[in-house]
Amino acid sequence: MEKQTILEQLRQLLKKHNNADSYNLGLVLSGGAARGYAHLGVLKALEENELKPDIISGVSAGAIAAAFYAKGFSPEETVELFQSINLKDILNIRPSKKGLLKTDGLKKLLQNHLGKTKIEDLELPVVIAATNLNEGKTHYFKHGNLVDAVLASCSIPVVFNAVKMESNLFIDGGVTNNFPLEPLEGKCKKIIGVHVNPTGKFNMNKGMLHLAVYAFHLSIASGIEEKKKQLEYFIEPHKLKDFSYMDIDKGREMFDIGYKEAIQLLSAQE
Repeated sequence: MEKQTILEQLRQLLKKHNNADSYNLGLVLSGGAARGYAHLGVLKALEENELKPDIISGVSAGAIAAAFYAKGFSPEETVELFQSINLKDILNIRPSKKGLLKTDGLKKLLQNHLGKTKIEDLELPVVIAATNLNEGKTHYFKHGNLVDAVLASCSIPVVFNAVKMESNLFIDGGVTNNFPLEPLEGKCKKIIGVHVNPTGKFNMNKGMLHLAVYAFHLSIASGIEEKKKQLEYFIEPHKLKDFSYMDIDKGREMFDIGYKEAIQLLSAQE
């Protein structure tokens, strides 16, 4: 039997009609701060090859990528948008008991482009993972205000202040689950996982904010190997080790790395 590329296999799958209780192609996007630009590169590669996911589960940076994509922004548009932003406009440095940074700047940015959109009204289903501090476990947002859910998912503890929604406090979903595969398990015929946190060495010349973000992502790296074994298709761009979690100005480079990794996966034969 002649071997097929992964792209050919997935295209055949997408031609088939899915039933009401399942999706053909699911996509899981990890957290990773600025390295999340690589998620957008993966989305571009999938889009170019007519492999639009039917559902996306994302956390932190992955939640941002999922939200903008499901809102109708192309991966290129999202990269250009975030590359045009002054980091100081997002990072409001006001140390307090709640965190080093306030989320006001990021919230304003998200509101300007995502508006008052509800998760359930997006162009495709999205699940956003955040950590519920009151319950001490992961909460998966499947409906409700999109901006609030994304903010909650991105609020790295100590760095950002927690996000209050009704009577609950939420922080970065990566604290309890930095690779939210669970919402898609048993619901998709195929799942592609994208993990943008290959562990690299910390640059000692970076400041305290970089150290805090690096330490956070290092602490949540455990557990990914077990989930990796559960997936047939897994993308983890090792070249991202060369980038800091705060290298927002190098977004285009990380975008290209994600794109090339996805193309390489799709071209592989099985």
